[in-house]
Amino acid sequence: MKKIISVLLCISIVLTFTTVNSFAGDKNVWFGVADSFGEVGGAFVSVFTRFFNKLSNKDESKINEAEEQKVNWKTVSADLKIDNPEATINAETWVANELSYVSTKTYADPFNDVTLDLVLFGNGREYTIPAFWDGGNTWKIRFACPSAGEWYFKTICSDTDNAALHNRTGKIICKEYDGEYEIYQNGFVTTKECKKYFTYDDGTPFLYLGDTHWSLGDETVDMVKIIAQKRAEQGFTVIQSEPIGAKFIVENGITNDDMAGFKDYDDKFKAIADNGLVHANAEFFFPYYMGTLIDNFGGYSENYSTVKIDKKDCKLYDISDTAKAYLEKLARYWVARYSAYPVMWTLGQEVDDDFYWAIDNHPEWGYANNPYKYLAEYIAKYDPYSHPLSAHQENAGATTAYGNGENTDEKRKVYQNASTSVFYDMSEHTFYASQWSPSKTGQLNFNVPKDYWYNSNGKVAINYEGQYCYLWTKNFGARMQGWTAYLNGLYGYGWGGHDTWSYLNTYDEDNDSTDGLDVVTSQEKINATWQDSLEYESSYQCGYMLDFFSKIEWQELIPRFDNKAYFKPCLDVYYTCASNKDNSEMVIYFYSFNDSSVAQKSNTTNRGAISTGTIGNLEPRGTYHYQWFNPITGEYSEEHTFTATAFGTYFLGQKNNTDMVLHLYK
Repeated sequence: MKKIISVLLCISIVLTFTTVNSFAGDKNVWFGVADSFGEVGGAFVSVFTRFFNKLSNKDESKINEAEEQKVNWKTVSADLKIDNPEATINAETWVANELSYVSTKTYADPFNDVTLDLVLFGNGREYTIPAFWDGGNTWKIRFACPSAGEWYFKTICSDTDNAALHNRTGKIICKEYDGEYEIYQNGFVTTKECKKYFTYDDGTPFLYLGDTHWSLGDETVDMVKIIAQKRAEQGFTVIQSEPIGAKFIVENGITNDDMAGFKDYDDKFKAIADNGLVHANAEFFFPYYMGTLIDNFGGYSENYSTVKIDKKDCKLYDISDTAKAYLEKLARYWVARYSAYPVMWTLGQEVDDDFYWAIDNHPEWGYANNPYKYLAEYIAKYDPYSHPLSAHQENAGATTAYGNGENTDEKRKVYQNASTSVFYDMSEHTFYASQWSPSKTGQLNFNVPKDYWYNSNGKVAINYEGQYCYLWTKNFGARMQGWTAYLNGLYGYGWGGHDTWSYLNTYDEDNDSTDGLDVVTSQEKINATWQDSLEYESSYQCGYMLDFFSKIEWQELIPRFDNKAYFKPCLDVYYTCASNKDNSEMVIYFYSFNDSSVAQKSNTTNRGAISTGTIGNLEPRGTYHYQWFNPITGEYSEEHTFTATAFGTYFLGQKNNTDMVLHLYK
């Protein structure tokens, strides 16, 4: 060990003479002196950390891989066809089609009395697609063809004597989609590639940028059309929604009275799909009403789990079989109406792990008897396309992936106070919808993203909900949350703005709020309109962010967290960093600043605002290039070139005093 320390000290001495830059012409000579010490110290720390990383075999790329996702379609003979089909339909790949059949028989309770499926086959695949009752004597089937060519279908009705519904046949002549939207060019978004990020069906990486709409039911169809078009133009790829305000009530059964509300919701789903956006939708109702559904359909069974509450044993009973049966029928119905669109299922708001269980909140169910686990199972069972499925999580201080860090791989422990996801071991659950609001006033605590990276069973994780723009943060905080998500292995970000995150919602409007830098006054919240939300600067800046990543191999970036072998910041510099496997491409987001145009308050010292740090793990004497990217304006600087030191390090020098992004490449 003495020899090792001696060698490292010698290296530090050499670095002192080989890496100190001239600071002539800098704005402040004292900043230059401070950076000189930072340069020497950074190089020493980088080399020293790299050495010990090798001793401890530390590598961020070593993560648990996801299990291969099961798909619901079957492999069949490519030559199968139906002779003399009664109908011929023209279609485009991945675009929703609709069939409508009117029953010649009238049923007393059509939702419960009849089950109708469409069997779709062609090109070596077979899908079973549920139909839905659409009021009166009408049943509809929505489907999408995943490839061009000839497809055939037949219907199967539980009432085989109903010739209007049973054994109806058809042929589909499907051509390749030739429009502008990637979701139909490349196919529905999926997790079947077993990556830490979403892909389209053809394997092309998909970067998630969502716009939040919890009160989609209260928005008008015209509003949704305007918003979806605007967000698509700004670069968003997802609309994420809850059905608050929906004009149907399903916790007491589905009747003709609900059909107008469903048709209103249909128009909104279609408007989102027509603009090429994925719809990450929660089902049915706000989770408060899950208890009402259970009560209406048999309540709870005699089976229970015992959990500790305030150091006392408490019994949490399983829901009844009749409640499970209705929940399954409801899941089938939702899948039937909406699975033919580009969607993701997100179950319900903050139901992972148990919607903040408390005796005065919803005492009937907690993590031990969470009914949304059944909902996940049922949706996955009937979804013919195996869309990604998650559950909106509680805030990251309450629930993450593994939470307590008790992973079987001791090297991957990441300690938290949060609980483990209740869906952790469910194969039907394929991604994490985290609720993480990183601090904007200091260096990140990397424990939350580390937990998802190392302990998530290899599943995709995204930052689904942070602080909303002009509710709890402003433009700096809203864009900062996106950059810190993508560069920490959370390959998706849900942006939200007041008054569209929950239209007409007065939640927290009576209070001033602060993220530590910006204050959002009560009056600003009250005055905010949905039209204002369309024009918030950060909504455009998130589009710049997505455009930046789309120009590089973002899916190859590995989060480097606080690994100083890759980057050692100067004092009071706040950053997050990711690079590819051989470190030939790196992105560093510096969110430290003292410019009043960024936020009302600075988040660091004057020195920290313009300083950077030392990049490490470079090829010794290798030639590299870099550009600065301005996340506020979307503009790039001119390209710079440098040669790394003999020890594989490079000191960046100074940046301007706003938040900035560095893109380094070999």
